[in-house]
Amino acid sequence: MTSPVSSLAVRLGGVLVGHLTRYPGDRTHFVVADSYVDLGPQRPVLSLSMARPGDEASTHALLLDSRHKSAAVKAPPFFANLLPEGALRRTIAQRLKTHPDRDFEFLLALGQDLPGAVVMSTAEAAQTEQVPSVQGGDAGSASAVGARPDEPALKFSLAGVQMKFSMLRQGERLVLAGQGQLGNYLVKPPSRDCEALPRLEAATMATAGAAGIEVPAFRLVAAHDAQGLPGQDAWHTDEDFYAIRRFDRPEYVQGVGRVHIEDFAQVFNQWPHDKYGQINHEMMGRVLLRYAGGLADLKEMSRRMVLNVLMGNGDAHIKNWSLIYDSPLRPRLAPAYDLVSTVACMAHDTSLALNMGGVKQFEAITLDTFATFLTRVGLADQIHAEVMDEVRQAGQRVLADWRGQFEAWGVPQRLVQRLALHQQRLPLTASLVG
Repeated sequence: MTSPVSSLAVRLGGVLVGHLTRYPGDRTHFVVADSYVDLGPQRPVLSLSMARPGDEASTHALLLDSRHKSAAVKAPPFFANLLPEGALRRTIAQRLKTHPDRDFEFLLALGQDLPGAVVMSTAEAAQTEQVPSVQGGDAGSASAVGARPDEPALKFSLAGVQMKFSMLRQGERLVLAGQGQLGNYLVKPPSRDCEALPRLEAATMATAGAAGIEVPAFRLVAAHDAQGLPGQDAWHTDEDFYAIRRFDRPEYVQGVGRVHIEDFAQVFNQWPHDKYGQINHEMMGRVLLRYAGGLADLKEMSRRMVLNVLMGNGDAHIKNWSLIYDSPLRPRLAPAYDLVSTVACMAHDTSLALNMGGVKQFEAITLDTFATFLTRVGLADQIHAEVMDEVRQAGQRVLADWRGQFEAWGVPQRLVQRLALHQQRLPLTASLVG
């Protein structure tokens, strides 16, 4: 069946950015609004794929460039990366009675509660819509995705493969964000593929925090305190769930509503399935230096990179690195998330997700690899040495603290031993403790 022409207005903080239109044959095209272009350097940035902060001529050219703004069946990359990829996507597709590849149908149904501050709605809905709140209330055009009255509503979109839910914290409980609500916690159930994954992620994140890395608030939640989830019998309900504060929702930045974010797949116009291998750490580092938080961001990135090597995190792909727009005109590196010691649950995991200094294998990475990375990013010698000091100090803190954090969060000893063996094999470990 041929789809009719349908258009979604794309807004950012109340500002019309443009329209995403689906044409017959399921081809979508995004056109930037003239009014948004005319705002000049004071326009809020939708994506660094369409902006160069401090360079209005380049930004203007990117906004008018039609590349990466069209797609067949899928939405253009920026919008495709707003949507889930795995089990949550399949569940929502079933309830929408649509094919999982038809991005426009997802954006039409979920456009009121997308990651970050982007809101998408039809022209008719835009006349009456109200912004959902963390306290609840009428959401106007926000549509809850549910096939039957007895099924929990799924009206939010969360990017990524792992099953996760947007939930509201109410005291010690978390409840599924429903009609007219924005969740302020992201909740992940236990996994059948990785033993004790919630505890493993909490312990890795705690280690990151102890090493000076910026992490949001997180906690473990008993299964009975994560209420209203669909298919709860599909998980090991005797295990705790992992819950992390959403930094793109109200109260993370005091006095601000939705906070805009984008991941590096959006920055580089990559499809979600291209999150591994196409982009390397140097490319991300150059973006941070030139168009985001500068040297402070590069230091933070370097701390996370040394943690990923020492903790054996092989899944830090470009969708697990994001920018946050505390200022609507220029981003900075967003707080860390999805930090997990993958080697603890997957013995075959032997490399980083992305190339760094020409290297990916954990056992091939040394302090010289970090030095090569910084040289390729383009740091001057004096600053280069300053960042290398950050790498050493962060690495030493990781090695000093990780075991205590893993014990405190109740990670099973067999997983602790796998991580300890991983670290013993690393030349980086020897150089940091020597």
